[in-house]
Amino acid sequence: MKRGRFARDTLRFPQRDFDMVKEGVISLGIIGVLIVGAAAIFGAPYRPAITNKQVALSSPVLIEQTALGDLSGTGSIASYGPPYNNGWHGQAQSIQSIMGFSPQTWWGTPYPWNTAQNDVIIPLQMLATASANAPLNQALTQYQSASYAQQQQWDTNYSNALNKATVAAGRVVTPFGNFGPVALMMNNELQLAKSGLLSGALNRQTNGGVYRYDVSGDLLFLQGAALHNIANSINMQGGQWGINHDEAALPGPWWLTPYTFLYQIPPYSTSASGDEMAAYTIGILFMLLVLVPWVPGLNKLPKLLPVHRLIWRDWYHFLDKQNACVSCPLRDSCRQEFRGKKGGALSGETPRCYQSLSKDV
Repeated sequence: MKRGRFARDTLRFPQRDFDMVKEGVISLGIIGVLIVGAAAIFGAPYRPAITNKQVALSSPVLIEQTALGDLSGTGSIASYGPPYNNGWHGQAQSIQSIMGFSPQTWWGTPYPWNTAQNDVIIPLQMLATASANAPLNQALTQYQSASYAQQQQWDTNYSNALNKATVAAGRVVTPFGNFGPVALMMNNELQLAKSGLLSGALNRQTNGGVYRYDVSGDLLFLQGAALHNIANSINMQGGQWGINHDEAALPGPWWLTPYTFLYQIPPYSTSASGDEMAAYTIGILFMLLVLVPWVPGLNKLPKLLPVHRLIWRDWYHFLDKQNACVSCPLRDSCRQEFRGKKGGALSGETPRCYQSLSKDV
C-alpha cells in the first residue's frame, strides 16, 4: 500500500513502494541465465585438471618419486593423518592442534587411504593380473614378503638413485644399486600412469567399483611435489598468494585476500597449525563484523566513518536538488541529517527526521 505524502507518523518525504524480494529474484534469474549461457558458449575459463598421465609423460622421474614416497611412507599423504589415515605406522605428520584443540581428529579417518596399498600395490596387482605379467607378480610377492627393514632399505636405495636418474626414450635410467624388486615395481607404475590406466585403478578403489563419482584417489596420488611443482610454474603456490588470484590474473577471488594475507606472516606462515590458526582468526573477525551493531565502541564506527554517505551520495544529492528538507518541520535537523558532517544516527537512536513532533510544531 502506498503511503501518503508527509504523514506525521512516517518520514516526511515522498515515498514509493519497493519490493526488494522481487528485485532480488529477478536479478538472480537474469544473472543465472547469463552465467549458464556464457558457460555453454565459452566453456570453463580454467585449464583442465592435471592428470597423472600428463605428469608421467612430461616428468617420468617425478612420477616414480611420487609412487616411491607412497610406498615407503615418505609421501605427503602417506603420513598425513586424519581424515585419510593415522599416519605412517602410527606417526601422523599433519595433525593441526592448538592447545590440544584439534577438530581434524574428531571424525577419525572417514576417507581411509593407505598409500602403499592403494597407490602402488593394488594398482600393480591389477596390472600383473590383466597382463599376465609374471615378473611383476613375483616382484610384488617378494616385496610384501620382505621384512619392513628390508623394504625400507630397498626404498631408500632407489630413492637415492632417482635423485641421479636420467630419462632415455621415456624410461627412467638410474645408477646401479641394490633395489630388490622396487625398480621393477616403479617402472611398471610409470608405464601404468603413462597409459592413463592408473587413474582408473585409483578411482575404482574410492568408488568400490567401476562407476566413477569419487576421484579423490586420483587427486591424492599427485599431492606433494607433483602438484607443488605445477602450481609453482603458474604462480599459484600459497607463498605466491595463489589462493586469491587466478592463473590469468584478474578477476580472481579477491575476497580471500585477508585469508591469504595471514599465510604470509608469522606465526601463520611458520606454525604447523597455520591453517587452524587462520581459520579461527577469520572466524573471529567475521563474527565481530556480524556483531558490530551490538559491540560497544565498534557500533560507533558508522558515525565516525560515514561510509554510508559515500555509498548513498546520489540519494543525498537528489534530496538536495529537490530541496526536500523545506517540507520537513524539523528542517534544520533535516539538513544536518542528510548534509551535515555529523549526520546519521547511532545504533538504537532514531534519526531526527523520524522523531515524533510535538503538538505545537
